[in-house]
Amino acid sequence: MNEWKDDLLALQETDLRIRNLKIRIEMIPKEIKNLEKESENVVKNKDASRETIKKIELDIKNLEGQIAGKNTEISKLLSQSAMIKKNDEYKAMLHQIDTIKQQQSEIETQMLILLDKIDEEKKKFRSVEKNCADRVASIKDEIQELKSLDTKISDEIKRLNEIRTEQEKKIPKDVASNYLRLLSRGSGTPFVPVVQNMCGNCHLKI
Repeated sequence: MNEWKDDLLALQETDLRIRNLKIRIEMIPKEIKNLEKESENVVKNKDASRETIKKIELDIKNLEGQIAGKNTEISKLLSQSAMIKKNDEYKAMLHQIDTIKQQQSEIETQMLILLDKIDEEKKKFRSVEKNCADRVASIKDEIQELKSLDTKISDEIKRLNEIRTEQEKKIPKDVASNYLRLLSRGSGTPFVPVVQNMCGNCHLKI
């Protein structure tokens, strides 16, 4: 058997290891980008929850202003009651006050609904805020781990390239040329056994 077979197998093992490491390292930037996007979305979700609370608080203040306005209307009508001489006019005024009070009651009902809603939203926000802090911290750690992995893989590829340089010197130039041509295709294993007249890589009959 050719003396270079074992040397070529050793070189191929190194090259395939380098190929797999390069595939892995090429995935890291996308993984980091996805984690950063997730972190942004988590923060956006927290901010959206906070904005919901702010909007409800604004609606409550608006309703409080409307209630205060209704009280002012009622006080104004009551202050004018001493000037009313006719019974019909007085009844009309009382009817107007009742209408305003009814409107005021409806506004108060709306405000009670919002007060219940804001309690629920604040409870939800506390949970979202905690989950956000935990996940953002976790993502930060994951990104740091990926960056460390990138460095480790780069160092390993450099080390293996130094090894393969020495290994390739042991292979005849014509064999090495054919081997590298097959390796450059980027997939499969260049140097494989032939089993029952079939290529061990592409499984075509030879």
